[in-house]
Amino acid sequence: MIKATYQIGVDILGFPIYVEHEVYRGEEEVNKFNPVKSFWVKVIEKIVKQH
Repeated sequence: MIKATYQIGVDILGFPIYVEHEVYRGEEEVNKFNPVKSFWVKVIEKIVKQH
């Protein structure tokens, strides 16, 4: 897992607003008889307000 958090701005009261990304990478075999691997990527994005 790769995690990245960065500030994108502030709200009307001046509190910071952050975006958080979590990136997951993986691989799996598609078929038992033909060992071809399938690669996948999953990204989760959250917007977080700090008060």
